[in-house]
Amino acid sequence: MTGSASRRQLMENELLDRAAALFAERGFEGTTLKDIAEAVGITRPSLYHYIKSKDELLGMLVSGLTETAAAELAEMEASELSWSERLTRAVRSVTLRICAHPSRFRLLDRSEHILSESFRRRHQAGKRAILAHLSAIIDGGIKSGEFWPTDGRVAAFSILGSCNWVAWWFRPDAPGAAPEAVADQLALMALRSVARTDRASVPVGPRAALAAIRADLEYVERHLPAEGS
Repeated sequence: MTGSASRRQLMENELLDRAAALFAERGFEGTTLKDIAEAVGITRPSLYHYIKSKDELLGMLVSGLTETAAAELAEMEASELSWSERLTRAVRSVTLRICAHPSRFRLLDRSEHILSESFRRRHQAGKRAILAHLSAIIDGGIKSGEFWPTDGRVAAFSILGSCNWVAWWFRPDAPGAAPEAVADQLALMALRSVARTDRASVPVGPRAALAAIRADLEYVERHLPAEGS
């Protein structure tokens, strides 16, 4: 990535974050482009170098949060990894994306009704694709014998619900915030919810194994008696 492209990406990220905060505080209709420009620290004419309208900002959110996530899950579904590793990586990918920008996710979730028709169709198509790819990964694990027989679509809804809820409680700027740890734990919980009981004790893949070790260590630390007791 060239320096110019990198600067543009940084500015677009700043615009999305500031706009998401303003939309949440004042509402979409109550926020002007001038408000967004002032929040970023540039003039309104300079703002037009990056975006032309508030609708374009919502479109960027759809692209960055929904469509990119769907594309990543499609790649994981088509990979040659075990189904357990594919599920682990898919959940980590979705969770880390939300942890990076929870305010953007909350805004898009709340603002779907004000998206233009074209953006709304793109957003809904992206959400359907995410569900379809995750369902396919779970169904693949069932057919291979790695996962116990279940309704893959219901399981996918449950797992995605856990991931999406992160946007409402995770704060990237909080002391000790650890996106990787959150992603690892949710991935492990997802895997254990569908893995066959006779195989669940043996996580598949390095990420799953590491997450299992961390979870076990945290459990032991929480239940160790205090020193001197």
